[in-house]
Amino acid sequence: MLREQGSRDWRLLPVALTMWAASLAAHLVFDWWSAAAESGAADMVGGVDAVGISAGEAAVHMGAVPVSEDAGAVIASVTSQVMLAAVAVLLLMALGIALRMGIRWSGTVAVCLAVACIGGITAIASDAAAWRDPAAVWARSQGSHTQVRATVTAPVVASDQREYDCQADVRLNGIIMGTDATDGAFVRNGAAVGANVATYADDSSESSETMLHSKAKVRVYAEERYCTKLNRGAVYRLTGTLEQAEYGRMPLWLLVEGEEPVIRVKGPPWHRAVVEHMQQSFFHVTERLPDQGRVLVPGLTLGVLGQDYVSVTTDSTTGTASEPAGEESWTASVNETYANTLEDRFRRSGIMHLMAVSGGHFVLLADMVRRLCMRFLLGRKPSAALIAFAYVLLALLMFPGDSVTRALVMGLLGAAAYGIGRRTQSLSALSWTVIGVLIFDPDMSQSYGFALSSAAVLGIVLFAGILGRTLVKLLPETIAQMTAMTMAAQMFTLPIQILMEPELPLLSVPANLLVSPFVGFATVTGLMALACAWCVPWLAGMFAWIASLGTLVMERVAMWLGGGEWTALPWPDGVTGALLMLLAECGLAALAVLTARFVRYRLMRDMVLGMDATADSEPGEDRSPGERFGSARRVRMSLWWQETRKLFLPAGDRT
Repeated sequence: MLREQGSRDWRLLPVALTMWAASLAAHLVFDWWSAAAESGAADMVGGVDAVGISAGEAAVHMGAVPVSEDAGAVIASVTSQVMLAAVAVLLLMALGIALRMGIRWSGTVAVCLAVACIGGITAIASDAAAWRDPAAVWARSQGSHTQVRATVTAPVVASDQREYDCQADVRLNGIIMGTDATDGAFVRNGAAVGANVATYADDSSESSETMLHSKAKVRVYAEERYCTKLNRGAVYRLTGTLEQAEYGRMPLWLLVEGEEPVIRVKGPPWHRAVVEHMQQSFFHVTERLPDQGRVLVPGLTLGVLGQDYVSVTTDSTTGTASEPAGEESWTASVNETYANTLEDRFRRSGIMHLMAVSGGHFVLLADMVRRLCMRFLLGRKPSAALIAFAYVLLALLMFPGDSVTRALVMGLLGAAAYGIGRRTQSLSALSWTVIGVLIFDPDMSQSYGFALSSAAVLGIVLFAGILGRTLVKLLPETIAQMTAMTMAAQMFTLPIQILMEPELPLLSVPANLLVSPFVGFATVTGLMALACAWCVPWLAGMFAWIASLGTLVMERVAMWLGGGEWTALPWPDGVTGALLMLLAECGLAALAVLTARFVRYRLMRDMVLGMDATADSEPGEDRSPGERFGSARRVRMSLWWQETRKLFLPAGDRT
């Protein structure tokens, strides 16, 4: 306790890591057990069919509940009891040993075990609720034509399936019980979902409809003629095939099909309609830019590439959608080959993270708001309130993403600390952010975006300062700080990137160094274009054009560094590759520490020997070990510039 430093509070870091590991392990165990239960249920139903009994009759004879539903209940119950018992035993054993031996970290161990229990139980509860949801029951048992009532939770973007033109994420309100097939299917499913049946009155009419209440998350795939009808925040009646997802985080897919499969029930809230109108106006402004600007300016500003955005025709006053106005309602007219090549080059050169909204947007905005408040001599609490309001407003304007969630929560914690006069501690704020987010949304432990964002911040907080102080002895200060920031951010993100794609970007550090001076002003001008697009389009066009100048540099760097075969190094995939990368980073860190200690030892030894020689010298003799000349920073800059010029000279003139 006496060695604890208020400016470097590391106490919550092991707690956050433990909770993340427990939540992720619980998800993996539940997925394994659920897959085994489904295969067992399929084998049982197959055996029943082999003796001439239908699956529906078998479900009725087996207690009106499918085997998979019983398995889901058993999984949730057994897993919860086993984890509670295991954690309780480990907690008691660890506390007993720690107290008997007087271990200094006994309190930390106890807290870690407690949050492991919390993380595991919340993850299992979330998975069990999703497993028993009527929509999941329907997708596992039938997976055929159905009608649902859903609220759109994310903007419409280009589809990742060739059979469809767009996709949107929705949260179901219920499954409509209107057809014989639907009613019969759920009758066969029996009491598992029967308790959720209720009558729901439509907001737009006096008619009522019977629904099975559901809160499942679903990804909707639709054709071009239906894409422009989907507005974020609006409620729709959708018709299509509900099935289990083949890939991705969304557990269910809804393939829209049939006659009038998209019927609007309720319009979006006013703030969602305003945000969508601002985004549409911004994309309309960026359509006048060259292809690189159309692709990269929206990506740098909003977090979605220009070719992925699908325009939705909306009346800004009423918030109602109209029919698409031909090709002008789409921004997907960018050259597809160029857009795909550019995205691949950004990924191979290691600067793809620039096309996602991260903490940099929030830091820039907070700095602008803080300087403005200081200019008008506002107090600390009003300034903190304005910063928090700016954070929330920026999060609403951005495309939803897990990195946005991390940056928003962490930024609000920093604003609260600033308001009460406490020094902001990034590591503690990050730990509290991870703990809080995983409690309220346990699925975040499986998110690559949330993991990459948190890992980058952790690396910057822990190692950016150390690397900066080391590299400043070899490089100019500005370049040393940018290099340290890039290297620190990649220390923990590289293993996660290898889990996503098994290759190592070799030129990510020089690529980030080349584009770093242009990211800030391009982001700021892009946000200014977004703020002005709905009211002053010509001014927004000027800001967007200025932002495109910065993205042009990024495009040139990506095309230059990401085009060679030696840009990315193949690496083993999966968990093995991630562990190998961690071992390689630990080895490099150990080598760097040993080298630094060896150099320090040699310098100290030379200094001691020099002091001894000085003590033995004659009186009046010059005892100084060297001669100082000029400013050290100016000398380093001069030497760096001379060596840089030599690189561009012919080989014979370098001497």
